[in-house]
Amino acid sequence: MSMIMVSYRRVDQDTAGRIADHLIEKYGEKSVFFDVNSIRTGANFVDRIAKAIVACDIVIAVIGPHWIGKTDDGKPARLEDPADSVRFEIETALKHNKTLLPLLVNGATMPEAAELPESLRFLHFCNAARVDSGQDFRMHMTRLIDTINEVLNEAGRSPLRQVSPIKRYWKYGAGLAAAALALAVWTIGPAFEHTVVKSGGPDDQTTVGRTTPPAVPASVTQRAKAHDGFLFPDSDRRFLSEADLKDMSAIELRIARNEIFARHGRFFKDQVLANYFSQFAWYQPAAVEVPLSNLETTNVDTIEATEHEK
Repeated sequence: MSMIMVSYRRVDQDTAGRIADHLIEKYGEKSVFFDVNSIRTGANFVDRIAKAIVACDIVIAVIGPHWIGKTDDGKPARLEDPADSVRFEIETALKHNKTLLPLLVNGATMPEAAELPESLRFLHFCNAARVDSGQDFRMHMTRLIDTINEVLNEAGRSPLRQVSPIKRYWKYGAGLAAAALALAVWTIGPAFEHTVVKSGGPDDQTTVGRTTPPAVPASVTQRAKAHDGFLFPDSDRRFLSEADLKDMSAIELRIARNEIFARHGRFFKDQVLANYFSQFAWYQPAAVEVPLSNLETTNVDTIEATEHEK
């Protein structure tokens, strides 16, 4: 399925959100990647965005008057920083040969080449479309949608399937969908707390055990609360060693292993795990299966091996 990603600066969030809503009305929720700001606390921002860009066919770069990110204190513009999120998104799209559609909003003009970092100077010479938020909005969006379908046709990709108009309920719609999915997982899903699902998919699983899981002692909870809700707050950034795990109890190892998945928003059928992680603000369940980085997969394997030794 073809997909569109909407890249934007937070200052232009309202306009970008309206553009994304219009695209969703035409193509459906699953065909539009938007709302980077909703990525939960603790998630690997770079990894999540990079995967979204690799999966998409078209990146729409929403360019507002403050897109460059100039400051009043004489410091370099935000776009000059290689770690700037908007710059990272555009450069990643280029790296993976994605079609980039510049979109000028809120009265913005295309930045001069001298204002852009070298890797993005090509943008100055691109024919950018304009989307006004006034009475011409729908006309401008119709032109953008025509361009999107033309690009897909030229690339030999099927145009995005249009669906019946829907209204996107940002908070409550997402909450109801999550609740429904959680209920389905609870009713018919496998015992996720006993199965380690890696990024390789359903065929890449390891069963740890089938015994009734013990409750989480208060001491474990207190230890996690002292580290922002994690036994290993950096298990997504460094490799865990045997020394890290050797003095941990079976329940501590179980929590440490599952918190790697919980960090990415995994639903848990087991009530012990669901209740445990739900007490922390960073836990935002959103999916039945979640992808892990190679580092995280290695840490899961390391913890699992230690569990088998207990």
